[in-house]
Amino acid sequence: MLIDLGVSNEYFLNNIQEKNFFLRRGAVKADVFTLADIDNILGTIEPEAPGVNLHNGTFIPENDYVFTYNEVGKPRKTIIKPKFYKLMQEGATLILNRVHKSSHYIDSLCKEISGVVNQETLGNGYLAFNPQAAFGNHWDCHDVFAIQLVGRKRWRIYPPTFELPMPGQTSKEFKSECSEIPVLDTVLEAGDLLYVPRGWWHSAIALGEPTFHVAVGVHTTHISTYVEWVCNKFLEKHLECRKRIGFSESDSNDLELAFEKVRLEVMSEENLSLFKQTIISSSRTNTRFDINANVFGQDDNLSTSSKLNLSSHYAAVSDESCVVNGIKIPINSIEWKVIKLLSTQNGLSIDELSVQLRVPQAPLTKIVSSLIFHDVLYLASA
Repeated sequence: MLIDLGVSNEYFLNNIQEKNFFLRRGAVKADVFTLADIDNILGTIEPEAPGVNLHNGTFIPENDYVFTYNEVGKPRKTIIKPKFYKLMQEGATLILNRVHKSSHYIDSLCKEISGVVNQETLGNGYLAFNPQAAFGNHWDCHDVFAIQLVGRKRWRIYPPTFELPMPGQTSKEFKSECSEIPVLDTVLEAGDLLYVPRGWWHSAIALGEPTFHVAVGVHTTHISTYVEWVCNKFLEKHLECRKRIGFSESDSNDLELAFEKVRLEVMSEENLSLFKQTIISSSRTNTRFDINANVFGQDDNLSTSSKLNLSSHYAAVSDESCVVNGIKIPINSIEWKVIKLLSTQNGLSIDELSVQLRVPQAPLTKIVSSLIFHDVLYLASA
C-alpha cells in the first residue's frame, strides 16, 4: 500500500471519521512525487478553469496567463509560460483540480483513501511558496485528507462551529465565528498526512519555499440525498402526496397522512437497496492501460510479489457479483474471496493472498489476471 495510516480502516471509521482531525507522520514515501511531476501534468492537460486555476487572494482571470488558439480548426488553450511564471513568482498559488485524472500516483492515493472510507474521492493539488494562507480560515463541505508531497506547509486546525456542512453550506459568511485558538498548529513535512473532517476550520500556509500537497476530498452519499431520491421517485404514486396544499386547517392533517407515506418509502429496504445499486452503477473508476498484458497476454509487470488493489471501493458490496464502471461482472467463489480480502487489506500480493486463502500460486495468478482484465483489480504503484 502507498498510505500507512497507522490504524485499521475499522478504527478510523468508528473513532475518527467526522469526529476529530488525525495526523499521521510519514504516511507516504517522501520522494515519490516531485516538482518534475507537476511539470509533466502541466505539459499534458488542457489549461482550462476550473481544472487549472491561479489564486492570489482572488482567482486570477484565465486570460491573464492562458492563450486560446485554433489547431486545425478547433479551439485549444495553452499556458503562456512567461506570464504564468511571473504570476507564480509574485506569490500566486497553482490549483490543479481533479489532478488524480492526470497522475496515476495521485489517483492511487485517492483509491486507497476510498478503500478506507468506502466513499468516492477526488484529488486537488496546491502548489505555492508565498507565506500566506491562500484561502484564509475556512471549512470544507467534505472531508479532506491532506497529503504533503513536496516541501513543507503549516496547518492550523480549529474546532467546528457548524457540524457536518452539506455542499453549498460554505464558511464564507461565518468567518467571525472561527476560534482564535487552534487545536492543532503544525508543519507538515513531505510524506505527512492530515485528515480534516468537514466543518472543521483550517488554514494551510506556505513557508516561503516550494510546497505541494494534494487534498483528497471525500464526497459522501448523504441521508438527505437518499431521502430526496425516494421523494422524486416514489411519492407521486401515493394519493396522499399528490394532494394540493391549501390555506385551511386541514393542511396539517393532509401533511401528516402524506408524511406516513414518505416514511414508508424511505424505510423500505427494497428502496434503499435500489438506491445503493444506482449509486454503484453510476460510479466510474480509472486505471492504467496495459495492452501488452490484457490484449497480447504478455504480463511482464505481474509477479507473485506485485501489490494489488481494488479499482473500485464498491467492488465488494454484493455477494453475487461486483460492479465496476457500471458493468456487472459475474465472479466465482475464489474470485469473491480475493475481492473481499482486498477490501479489508488493500495492497496484498499474490504470495500473501495465496497464504491467507490457501490457494496455490499458479491458479491464483490466473484469477488475478482475469480480475485485472475486467478492471476489478489493478497493480499498485511502487
